[in-house]
Amino acid sequence: MTATHAAALRRFVETIEGIVSHETATELFALFNRIALLRYEEAANSGFLLLCRPGLASDLAVLRLEAPFDVRDVRGVRKMLQISDHQLCVVCDGKAVYGFAAAESCSTGALLIQFHSHGVWELRRAGGEPVAIDARAEEPLRAGLNEEQFIACVEQVLGPLPRAELQQLWSLIATAQHQLRGTNVLISKHAAREAERLASQCTRVSPVQLTPALMGRLTSIDGTVIIDTRGVCYAIGAILDGEVSARGDRARGGRYNSALMYVDSCPFPCLIVVVSQDGMVDLVYRTQTAATE
Repeated sequence: MTATHAAALRRFVETIEGIVSHETATELFALFNRIALLRYEEAANSGFLLLCRPGLASDLAVLRLEAPFDVRDVRGVRKMLQISDHQLCVVCDGKAVYGFAAAESCSTGALLIQFHSHGVWELRRAGGEPVAIDARAEEPLRAGLNEEQFIACVEQVLGPLPRAELQQLWSLIATAQHQLRGTNVLISKHAAREAERLASQCTRVSPVQLTPALMGRLTSIDGTVIIDTRGVCYAIGAILDGEVSARGDRARGGRYNSALMYVDSCPFPCLIVVVSQDGMVDLVYRTQTAATE
């Protein structure tokens, strides 16, 4: 932590200790830094959060969540912030998010956290100087998927494959994971059959052996690229189907949740590589738990 960052932490903790404990204040500082650095699709990072004393948040909420969620769910908080503006703020007691409150509630003694451009946020208290924090110096490098992780997962889900096929698949996924707009890639031994079944909600193509360059172009549009274990493509822009999954995550977008629904409903093993716009890469497949439900 830099000296500037440490000084900002001290000021932040001193300012909010009257509302939450010292331990909670320190944890919130780290959480707010993570939220400030978290991108939501292509929208600029902005939003307003009202931090108040325990027991007050639920009363202040003009739009209450039926089930408050843990503030440590940074993706969930970031998604709610996308709804907020200078009049309607996410309301939180330092432990959980309860919904949305009017910005004028700040006069009750609550504090206002405003997120600005990527990585920049500030704490405001009535009558006090804003505490500005720039988290960009703490931003981790974009962590992608590595070849060893990918190949281990492919063989776990789809069984042993020739080394040449595994290396071909990896060369394609290594390219797809750098798609800035995000993408999904379905790998299945039944790719041809699935492309035919999903014909009304995908663009079928004559089977073609993909190259990394071609994969880079095909993943630039919305939807899922459907390939087999040899890296042969059968469809692009596919909209996947499936029953609602018990593993669904409301903090994640449609790309991730549609992948879960598909793999948990699919009668045969398959793997979907989900590349989110925030840089996260997930390997989605049917777990043993999901298979026995």
